[in-house]
Amino acid sequence: MKIKTKKLLTVLLAFTMVISLFAAMPLAASAEDGPIEVTMNPVGAIYVLNQTAIPLKATFYYSGGGTEPPDSNSPIKVQWYWSLTNTNTGRDNGQGEYVRDNWLAERPFEYQTTLTPTTDTVGVRYYYAVLEYMVRIQTPDYSVKYEKREAVTAPAKVEVNAPDQPVEQSFQVRKVDDKGNPLAGAVFALVPDQAYTWGEKKSYEATSGTNGSATFTVTEGAYILSEKQAPSGYIASDETHSIWVDADGVMEVVDYRTQNYKPYETIVFVNNPTLESSFRVRKVDENGNPLAGAVFALVPDPVHGWGEKKSYEATSASNGYASFTVADGAYILSEKRAPAGYNASDETYLIWVQEGQILEVIDIRTQRFEPYETIVFVNKPIPTLKKDDHFAYMVGYPEGDFRPSRNMTRAEAVVMFSRLLEEGIKLDGDYINDHYPDLPPTAWYANAVCYMQSLGVLTDYSRDANFRPNEPVTRAEFATLATHFDEITLTDTNIFADVPNDHWAVKYINSAAAKGWIVGYDEGGVKNFKPEGNITRAEVVTLVNRMLERKGDGAYLAANLSSLPRTFSDLAPAHWAYLDIMESAIGHDYIKSGGVESWTGVYE
Repeated sequence: MKIKTKKLLTVLLAFTMVISLFAAMPLAASAEDGPIEVTMNPVGAIYVLNQTAIPLKATFYYSGGGTEPPDSNSPIKVQWYWSLTNTNTGRDNGQGEYVRDNWLAERPFEYQTTLTPTTDTVGVRYYYAVLEYMVRIQTPDYSVKYEKREAVTAPAKVEVNAPDQPVEQSFQVRKVDDKGNPLAGAVFALVPDQAYTWGEKKSYEATSGTNGSATFTVTEGAYILSEKQAPSGYIASDETHSIWVDADGVMEVVDYRTQNYKPYETIVFVNNPTLESSFRVRKVDENGNPLAGAVFALVPDPVHGWGEKKSYEATSASNGYASFTVADGAYILSEKRAPAGYNASDETYLIWVQEGQILEVIDIRTQRFEPYETIVFVNKPIPTLKKDDHFAYMVGYPEGDFRPSRNMTRAEAVVMFSRLLEEGIKLDGDYINDHYPDLPPTAWYANAVCYMQSLGVLTDYSRDANFRPNEPVTRAEFATLATHFDEITLTDTNIFADVPNDHWAVKYINSAAAKGWIVGYDEGGVKNFKPEGNITRAEVVTLVNRMLERKGDGAYLAANLSSLPRTFSDLAPAHWAYLDIMESAIGHDYIKSGGVESWTGVYE
């Protein structure tokens, strides 16, 4: 088997090139040939068509004197020529002309000239450089005449060859069902085998026709053959085959370790019909009443990724039930969108569907399964925020400043929203639970955090078992928390360039942006959100005021600055968030007209 054929040709070509280089390198002309010596002759080479050539170099040298010295008042001319034969006598296609006047003013004189040969035509050319000069001759009758002399390099052979044409071979694969019947529509992939470096490294696809056959016509190389996509209603085969293609034909690699090959015979991929199974989930409110309109998602489990890798959706009906009919595989079940007026549950379940049997994975670590029983998702209504009462929901620090650029902790953000609820937390109520193991039950924020968790507004706010109360809240986390106080708006396109489609908070960020709560950063024509950056106090009140449809009255603040219940030492009216901060920190009465808020009085 001639697997290395192309490599061997390359080695022989390189060896031939070295031989031709030495063959094309003549000896330098001696001083006896004339007063101008050729001290360096051009060196040829072998190229592939349109390959960039190495410039040819020629050097001429004159030290002075000689039996026929050049005339000092005549110019010199240097040109390159080429010939189809190994000769340097033709003078009919000069190029690269160089002319110099009074060149004998400098002695010794050395001139080097270069020329890049053309490689756009297959064939052999011989390149050489010619330096022309004039000599002054006195005749017997004492008159003077001038005659032309030349210093000529030896010819350099430049050979241009056509590129090697890759060898192509054809072969077939076949697709049948479990009874041997041909199947159309199977997509096969042939990709380069990364364990081997030879070949053109191209990838191919072929689709089976009504006779079940798919044909590949490919160049030399080592490949991996597999089934990329099964026909509809069938499960793709997980077989892979190693295929080698060279000038001698198509071979199948039987054993890598022993390099055992056999002539290729049509490989048959067998598909089994897809087995589909059905099961139901149910959606209810906190009182057990069925809810319609909840959208559930069943997506392939990326960890236990066997099966057809298909995703499914189902919507709950008026009785609260949603039905799935799915193929065998491992899936993650979750609630994608809640019914109108409710927050979605953050529960997820691992479901296995195998040979018509539905199993729920109880413990992934121990691989313990149980027969599936209908999973019930409970939704909590979306809490209403106070929009009519413009009380102060933010305060400054005892030192008299607001610190707009300071970050807010995760606990502070949740407590702030608890103050904005229409049905606020009862001050004498005890809502402490053990939902978050890192939440100290005696902490000043513990009761409010547990209350908000019971309302279902902290879904996805924490993406692990812990609450992390004292960590700064990120922009993505705050957008997630805020979105739970309104119905989520799902968008088909991602709004921000730096929020990838698989970001954990993408649907919350896009929903907040679609509602106009966040606008992001315009950076060089690209809109970014910086989801992992910590949100500042100024950014918090700006977003919350947009949610509550509140805006500070700049005219009132300017006219009553001295009588305001509070101002902040680090906040001037020129600050970008001045109106939003004052709106959040000063309780006030107001009237609205045409969407404009006008303050009529302030209070503590």
